[in-house]
Amino acid sequence: MKIRRLLSSITLALGLVGFTTGLSAHGSGSSDSSDGMIVTRHFTGIWNQVDQEAQGLAIQVIEQNDDSRKSVAYWYTYGADRKPAWFMAIGNLIDNQIDFELYESTDVGFMQDALPGNDSVRSIGTMIIVFDSCDSGAVTYETDHEEVGSGTFNIERLLEVMNTHCTGGISDDMHADGMFGNQRVELTPAREGITGNGHARYEDYPAHMEFALEVEGLPDGGYHLFVGMQDRGSFEVREGHGEMKFSSPAEDGHMLLNFDPRGNQIEVHDGQGAALSSFGNMLEQDDHNHHGDGDGDGHQGDSDHNYDCEFGSGSGGGMGGGMGGGMGSGMNDCVDDGDFIEIEVDLVNTNLLPEAKGEAEWEMNSSRVEFSVEIEDVPVGSYTLKVGGEIVGVIEAFEMHDGDVFGHIRFRDPESYGRELLDFEPRGKMIEVLRGDDIILEVTFPTE
Repeated sequence: MKIRRLLSSITLALGLVGFTTGLSAHGSGSSDSSDGMIVTRHFTGIWNQVDQEAQGLAIQVIEQNDDSRKSVAYWYTYGADRKPAWFMAIGNLIDNQIDFELYESTDVGFMQDALPGNDSVRSIGTMIIVFDSCDSGAVTYETDHEEVGSGTFNIERLLEVMNTHCTGGISDDMHADGMFGNQRVELTPAREGITGNGHARYEDYPAHMEFALEVEGLPDGGYHLFVGMQDRGSFEVREGHGEMKFSSPAEDGHMLLNFDPRGNQIEVHDGQGAALSSFGNMLEQDDHNHHGDGDGDGHQGDSDHNYDCEFGSGSGGGMGGGMGGGMGSGMNDCVDDGDFIEIEVDLVNTNLLPEAKGEAEWEMNSSRVEFSVEIEDVPVGSYTLKVGGEIVGVIEAFEMHDGDVFGHIRFRDPESYGRELLDFEPRGKMIEVLRGDDIILEVTFPTE
């Protein structure tokens, strides 16, 4: 019975999913409860009506050109004539629910030609889905449709998008081309008589986000964290110290990060109001170069940083020095528009830390150059990076949620969020990673 229901639902639903494939997806994950969970792109999939025969919803979570999020759903069911019928819904995402307006289409024949002004779609009511986990929820609908009427039904996830994992946190909606890194803003007294201080820290790397607050010097007692004027929870200050930690996916000892702290004022409130504030200092938002190139020249990034051979290679000299035209010496310093060059090499262990590993990578396309160094299986701490004998940065190695230790540093010309300015030439130079004064990893970076 279960297999037959599965096959019937898939057969009917898959014919409807294709209607929204041209829309840009934007996503979510899988958690065990609705506590703090938000609807994200990983709720996209086929949802079966648990108590009805071969009926359900094809749901897609999408991102529009203005970065706002919506959901589109197709309700596949049957009419009084026992023939397949479907209704379309478009709605807003609010925490762990989607509020839809429900539509029906009538008087359209099989393979009927599209005619200007022939609008056969009308609103018939509303539908609200409240999810209690990444895999189940309850639907309530109210319509003026004679056959549909009003009612409720339960749904369970039947199919999901391949290679997605729902956590119900904000990391489920990370862009694949996101610029990863870490940031910190200071919190200072917001009114007379406050002597404490604090800071907020944000960090992200692929499929993971963390946000933490730490305060010092405040009187012991209860406080609330406000982000963008919204209360995000309470914490205790004991012996002058207090903290809150959020992560997505959720970790032991951390609250689920179900909001984006970037671009918002951060405040700590006591019983009298704001005690500490970031004021105008905010964690930077990352636009992921998601909607166009920003300057209309067809190349993402700063127009002064042009590595397209047709237009010249970095003739502007680069931002703050940049790579500019300093990559001569017979090396390729430009690529044709649409092409891509990559050089990657493993770092050599000097046996001071036998388990240590790392790699260095250089990439170029017609609009930017990037250089990165990653290390792993090293003790947590700070590591100096030298290129050609000169210190160019510090790699912070930290323990990830799975217990592995990882660290990286990334450079880019033109400079962007999550990357430091690439104002040196790594090709043909000795790359060294040091712990204190000792070299633990090294390699002569190739020129091609």
